[in-house]
Amino acid sequence: MKLNKLNISKKNFIIIGVVVLVIIGGIILLTKGGRNGKGLFYNPDSNIKIVKSNANNIELEDYNTNEFSIKKPIGWKVDTLGDYIHYTIKVYNPENPNYQFFFNMKTEGYNKSEDAKRWQQKYYPNNMFAKTSVIATKDTLGFYKIFNDLGTLNNTSRFTFPTLTEFTVIDNIGKGSLGGDMLRATFKDANGKEGEGIFTAYVYDVGSYYVSENIISGKKIDIQYLNVYDTIFITAPKDEFIDWQDTLNTICSSLEFTDTFINGFNQQQDAVMKNFQQIRAIGNQISDGIMDSWNKRNKSFDIMSQKQSDATLGYERVYDTETNEIYKAYNGFTDDYDGERYKAITNDMYTQKTSGYIEK
Repeated sequence: MKLNKLNISKKNFIIIGVVVLVIIGGIILLTKGGRNGKGLFYNPDSNIKIVKSNANNIELEDYNTNEFSIKKPIGWKVDTLGDYIHYTIKVYNPENPNYQFFFNMKTEGYNKSEDAKRWQQKYYPNNMFAKTSVIATKDTLGFYKIFNDLGTLNNTSRFTFPTLTEFTVIDNIGKGSLGGDMLRATFKDANGKEGEGIFTAYVYDVGSYYVSENIISGKKIDIQYLNVYDTIFITAPKDEFIDWQDTLNTICSSLEFTDTFINGFNQQQDAVMKNFQQIRAIGNQISDGIMDSWNKRNKSFDIMSQKQSDATLGYERVYDTETNEIYKAYNGFTDDYDGERYKAITNDMYTQKTSGYIEK
């Protein structure tokens, strides 16, 4: 009898021992097992901290006046200037005005040459043409080279023209629907901050009117002036335009003029403006032109510029294989991350907007 009891006790002891070993093994497997040694239930994506970008957090609101309506981001300002023919609209972020949409219907009286301006200054020193700038090349780029003179001549206490210094064309994308070239360009603002965007303007030659420089030389000078129609641009800080282009183009496309404006415009319009059939919803026409130009742009600049920006700011880009959203991750993320969901982007993905940041 004692032997039987002893045998039973040994059996129980063995069973208990096996159970304990199984439990310990299970605990080890759950906590240290798996291919990465972090347990079978380890989820590499559970601790990923994603912060949405400012561009993805934007909310738009309706902005209405007697003259026009437009959608703008909450917190942004809208400034206007001019009569119906020279109407100017600026929609911008007051904390950083390089986030902006700018629209001007017409500016006028530009000289064709330095000779023409000198002639005006000599014989009519007090008239408009003695003060206005020279657009020697008679094209969109020539106009933007002297764009800052608009502010010098027209800034008021309630309206300030944007400053575009060191205006540099990255790509001339071709003619827009309103007549001017569509330019992708970089610039610096009044505070030296770098920006980039898409710009257009239509420089119109009114005609020719020749005068003699003086009695002695007999040199003929064309003193007839140039007008500029539909000065339009959307901009953002340098290397951020890709993320903001959609929002800025939405602002642009939402611009619509009221009956009050249309009636006033029809009374003042000139021969050139009569060709613009859809002045009421001109925003759609502008937006379509910008979108078409954006899609035709030279993307090699974006790839190079975005890579350089990431290297400077300490980011590496990854995309979510489930949503295809692109993120700027902290430098070293791909070394730390051992999951499958987030992968390094390809070169062509640098031309796409980012959705936010992955923080450490």
